[in-house]
Amino acid sequence: MDLQPDEERASYRVVGFDELDGSAAEHYRRQRRRRLLLFVTLPGLMLGTATVATAYGTGLIGTEATVCEPISEPAPERDSFEIQLLNSNDTNGLGSEVARELTLRDFDVASVGNADSSVYVKGSATIYYGEEGRDNALLLQKQIPGAKIWNDARPGDSVQLVLGYGYDKLVKEPEPPLPAPSEITLNVYNTTWKEGLASEVADDLRDRGFKIKATGNDPQMSFLEKEVAIIRFGPEGQRSAKRLAQQIEGAQLQKDDRTSRKVDLVLGNKFERLKPESRVPQVKPYVRPAETIQKPCVPEGS
Repeated sequence: MDLQPDEERASYRVVGFDELDGSAAEHYRRQRRRRLLLFVTLPGLMLGTATVATAYGTGLIGTEATVCEPISEPAPERDSFEIQLLNSNDTNGLGSEVARELTLRDFDVASVGNADSSVYVKGSATIYYGEEGRDNALLLQKQIPGAKIWNDARPGDSVQLVLGYGYDKLVKEPEPPLPAPSEITLNVYNTTWKEGLASEVADDLRDRGFKIKATGNDPQMSFLEKEVAIIRFGPEGQRSAKRLAQQIEGAQLQKDDRTSRKVDLVLGNKFERLKPESRVPQVKPYVRPAETIQKPCVPEGS
């Protein structure tokens, strides 16, 4: 290959962008814009692609969120299962008090006692249940704000309610009407000189729907010289005593320490007769409205 002499070789000089004009300047201006756009866009596109892939992988996008709602079902009857009630609170008599309130609300409290000293429940209560008693535990839980339920695999459908240090009170419920005569069992006792008065009054009350257990002279040998009648009752029978008092003008209520719902009607010397039925409120046995429980749902795939 022939080489040109040094003096004939081409020489080059770097030209600045500001020295360009016309079509050359426009060409290089477009080229710089394309390079700058590629420099900014490509990393952003790569980062965005990675972010979207991550979101898909973690389920943040691309799949419909699963909404898990509690399942509402009919609740069991309140008296269809037994409750063993224990008090771990240091408030004396709290267990008996709560048992009495639950009984008035138609729950079946089979036993009441104190929890072992090793048992400590910080919250309001813990309700223990087995597989057959879950619905019963959920129903009872609705009565005690803040109560927790715990499956301890016990057999049967009974539950154990342990009151804790955080217990305050049961949820507020409308006061049910007084029991109907057909729900009340009573004894009728005579303290007067009138022979057969207790049996006569008992027959009249039986005709009005009351259940009569015993009649005769007052076992306490009381003498009610100026009284019409005394109705004796315990904490469990207060509402029954109020219903019975509607039958007798001037009857007085007298509370004692009996543990049953049974009441005693003790006739005094001023007793003459029951009120006419037309002046006595007529009632029917109370039927509690149907209840529901909320079962926790289980999300699909869990």
